[in-house]
Amino acid sequence: MFVLHSEVKDNMNQKKYSFHTYEELVTIVDVIKDSKDYKSASGVLMQLYNPKIDADDEAIVDYINANCSNACLIGLTCANIADEEFDIKDNPIELNITYFKKTRLIEYDFDLNIATGFVAGRMINEALQDIDDAKCMLTCYSCGSAVIHSFVSEFSHHKLPMFGAKAGRSIRALNTAKAYGKRAGDNKIVSVIFAGTDLHIFMDNCLGFKEIGVEMVVTKTEGDNIIAEIDHRPATEVYSKYLKVSPGKYFVENVCEFPMIFHRRDCVIARVPSAYGEDNSIHFTSDVVKGEKLRLSYGSADNLLDTISESVRGIKNFNPEAVFLFECGNRVRFLKEKASSETASYRILYPEVSVAVGYAEIYESASGSGGVLNSALVAVGLKEDPDAEDEFRPGVTYIDDTQIQEDERDYIPFVDRILNFLERTSIELDSMNKELGKIAYTDQLTRIYNRWELENKVNEILSECNEGGNRASIIFMDIDHFKHVNDTYGHDVGDMVLRASVDIIRDNLEAQHVFGRWGGEEFIYVLPDTGIDEAVEFAENLRKQIQDNCFVTVQHITMSFGVTQNIAGDTLETFVKRADDGLYKAKEGGRNRVVRN
Repeated sequence: MFVLHSEVKDNMNQKKYSFHTYEELVTIVDVIKDSKDYKSASGVLMQLYNPKIDADDEAIVDYINANCSNACLIGLTCANIADEEFDIKDNPIELNITYFKKTRLIEYDFDLNIATGFVAGRMINEALQDIDDAKCMLTCYSCGSAVIHSFVSEFSHHKLPMFGAKAGRSIRALNTAKAYGKRAGDNKIVSVIFAGTDLHIFMDNCLGFKEIGVEMVVTKTEGDNIIAEIDHRPATEVYSKYLKVSPGKYFVENVCEFPMIFHRRDCVIARVPSAYGEDNSIHFTSDVVKGEKLRLSYGSADNLLDTISESVRGIKNFNPEAVFLFECGNRVRFLKEKASSETASYRILYPEVSVAVGYAEIYESASGSGGVLNSALVAVGLKEDPDAEDEFRPGVTYIDDTQIQEDERDYIPFVDRILNFLERTSIELDSMNKELGKIAYTDQLTRIYNRWELENKVNEILSECNEGGNRASIIFMDIDHFKHVNDTYGHDVGDMVLRASVDIIRDNLEAQHVFGRWGGEEFIYVLPDTGIDEAVEFAENLRKQIQDNCFVTVQHITMSFGVTQNIAGDTLETFVKRADDGLYKAKEGGRNRVVRN
């Protein structure tokens, strides 16, 4: 059964059709192309989402494009990875239409067998330079994570909000995952740019999984989507250690309920393993970054659905004229029989809502936060209203504003109680660990890195330099005649001089720089991605700031500086020794000077 609409509306509006057979599609297309909405629209967006494994999607895509030339068609094959009893292969194909009254749509279809993701991204970048009123972009893709990452990187500086999904397939039938545009394809990117000054957007990133356990660091990656090591140990050991799940036939099924959680700017991003390697690495459908911190997480159906309730509340306040949902297949697998409740919550208010279930979902806000997500639901609302304001929520959380007396509460299941206990314990342990961490890596007097942490940081920088051929420079500095300060004014004044000198230098500290106390009155400052000429100039600026400062009690002090740049094969010892030799020459040359070595 499918419903045919024929009435025309003055405002932007959305209509949903569904079909099982090609013949049903033909009838639907006839109604669409003959409608007044279609003929009068400034832009027509057609979203095609296909859960079936045996549909002739190439014929379907070709027929729609041939008969609806005024429309922009975009879509994908749906991810179908839930247990067999929740298989969606028998669900109808969705064709969702949005008729715009003021907004222009510009479609781009990139066959990645011909063009690269980089070239496709450059083309979008060039197009955006000429589209002054570009508002947002919908993207569906069937390529790998490295390709979509290079695609987005080429135009990310435009800060154009983007949403969409990655094509999926059936975990049992293993049909080909395809994206839809001008043609159906298994290696392509399809994007539609929405342009218009009256168009406004609402975007939610709904996750609902809660972080638990200790914070870890990605210490080695392979390519764009493989974590080789976490905390310098094989990546799969995280799951064997904390969940007793070892690599094997059901590895992915056993860990999918415990996504890894990362924080990128103000956006919460989950990653769910899609496979593991023989070297105990973990593979993902989306990008991972060396050096990022992560925690495992857990979810409950109630937590996820509460997050959706908050999203529905927000989108209702926005009052959109069209609503698009992009849901992760892993989320559907996790929720099982409750999965339909998520989309139903939106459908109560917006019956014509579109729903795409993919391997990954895209959330990129106007501030540049976000990226390709996993295990989330991205909710998008659009409306043509010059008085409206855009709204982006990168991490929707449920706020329970009800007050329930303790003796009025219902019985709480044991699993909920133990999970709450673990969550609260994790928060408390995390707070304690952060305090202990500060003690472990911070010099107590000056509140900068101590020698132990400095050595770790310098080793990390040198490792990256030796692996990637990068540059780095190091400055070894020392307060001149510091013993005289202590002997003349006492150690309290000496401590004050140390802290004041550090404060001056710290004012120059940039995010990627490393600064710490090597011992006594000696300090080390490391500048990654910096050549020696620039480092010498930086050190000279520090020298002048120290020289020109008026210190309490001692009035004036000076510092000497040795500077060097890394060379191939450098170790911590050789790198620091060359800078120290430069410092020695500065002292021998009269102090209060910078010497390169």
